[in-house]
Amino acid sequence: MEVRSLRITGARALLSNRNFGRLLGAQFSTVTMLYGLSLAGAVLVEERTSSSIQIGLVIVSSILPAFLGSLVAGAVVDRWGRKRVLMASHLGRALLAIWFWAGTGTLPLGAALATIYAVNATDALLSQFATPAELALLPDLVEKHRLVPANALYQMTMLAGEGLGIVLLSPLLIKTFGVPAVGLAGGGLCLLALALVAGLPRDQRLTEPGSRTGSLLPRLAADLKAGWLTIGHDRLLRLVTVQATVAATLLLVLLSLLPGLMSRHLGMPVEDAPLLILPGGLGFVLGAALLSRWAGRISRPVWITVGLIGLGLSVLLLSVAGGGPGRLWLILPPILVMGVALAFTIISARVILQERPPPGMRARVIAAQLAMANAAAVIPLLLGGSLADSVGIRPVMAILGLLALGSGLAGWPYARRTSSEGRPR
Repeated sequence: MEVRSLRITGARALLSNRNFGRLLGAQFSTVTMLYGLSLAGAVLVEERTSSSIQIGLVIVSSILPAFLGSLVAGAVVDRWGRKRVLMASHLGRALLAIWFWAGTGTLPLGAALATIYAVNATDALLSQFATPAELALLPDLVEKHRLVPANALYQMTMLAGEGLGIVLLSPLLIKTFGVPAVGLAGGGLCLLALALVAGLPRDQRLTEPGSRTGSLLPRLAADLKAGWLTIGHDRLLRLVTVQATVAATLLLVLLSLLPGLMSRHLGMPVEDAPLLILPGGLGFVLGAALLSRWAGRISRPVWITVGLIGLGLSVLLLSVAGGGPGRLWLILPPILVMGVALAFTIISARVILQERPPPGMRARVIAAQLAMANAAAVIPLLLGGSLADSVGIRPVMAILGLLALGSGLAGWPYARRTSSEGRPR
C-alpha cells in the first residue's frame, strides 16, 4: 500500500511540475501545427495537380534539410542555450505558418506549390533544432527518478499532437474554411508555444569556457567532433545510438509498406488501415505505462533488448501470418506487441541518451542519433517499396524482423552485465 501511494504521489508530482507542463504544452502545440500543415500541403497539391509525383516531392522536400539540420543542431543548442533555441524555433515556425496562409491563399499555382515545398523543408529544418533542445532540457526540469515517465509522457504527447493535427484539426479547418486556414491556426499554435517556453527558467550555455574564442565555423566543427567522440568513446552510447536508429528505421519501413501489407499480403481493403494502426498505438501506450511503472526494476539496456527482440519476433510472425478479415484475430496481437516493443526501445534509449553524456554534451549526443535516423530514413523511401514490389512483402518483412532481432541480440551481453549489476542504467 505504501509503495502504491509513493507511485501515485510521484505521478502527481510530475504532472504538477509547471515547467514540465509548459514544455509539454509547447511541444503539443508545435507538433499539431507541423503535422496539420503537412496534411494541408498534401491536400492542396492533390486538389491542384492530381499528381503522385508532386505528393512525393512534398515528403522528400523535408529529408535533406532535416538531415543537414540534425548535423549541426546539437552543437548550436549546447552553445546558444536550450531555451533560446526553442524560442527561436517556435518564432520561426509561427512565421512559416503565416507564410503558408498567405502564400496558398493568394499566390498562383506555381508559387503556391513552391510555398508548400519551402515551408515543409524549413519546418523540418527547425524541428531538428527544437527536438534535441526539448529532449536535452527534460533532465533539467524533472527529477532523475522521474525521467522515464517524463519521456513516456513526452512521446505520448507527441503522438497525440500528430493525431490531432492529421485526423481532427487540419481536416476540420480544410472542410470549413479551406486549406490556407490551417496556416493561420498553425501560426497561433506556435505563438502559444513561444509564450509557454518564455516562461521556462533561464538555462546556461554549456560549452566549455575556452571554446568561445575564434570564428564560428571552426567552433561549431569542434563542438560536433566532441559530440561524436563522446559517443565513440562510450560503448553503451554507441550501442544505444545504433539500436534507436534501427527501431526508427524499421518503423518508417513498416509504415511505407502499410498499403501493400493491407491489400497484397493480408487481403484486406486499404481503407481498413486504422485496424492495424490503432492496436499499434494502444500497444505503445501500454508499453509506456509498463515502463514507467517498472523502469527501476531492470536496467535500461535490458528494456531495449527485450523491446527489439519482441519487435523482431512480432514482425516475423506477421510476415508468415495469413490474411483475410476472418483471420484478423491472428494479425492484431503481433501488432499490439510491436507497439509495446517500440515503447520499451524508444523511451529507454532516449533516457540513456539523456543520462549518459555530460550535461554539456547532451544535445550533441541526442542530435547525433537524430542525424543517423534521418540518414537511415532514406532507405524506406527509396528502397522499401521497390524491394517489396520485386521480391514481395513477406520476404521484406522477414528481413526487417531479423534485423530487429539481430540488433536486440547484439545488445544482450551488455544487457546481462548491467542487469547483474542491478543498475537502472
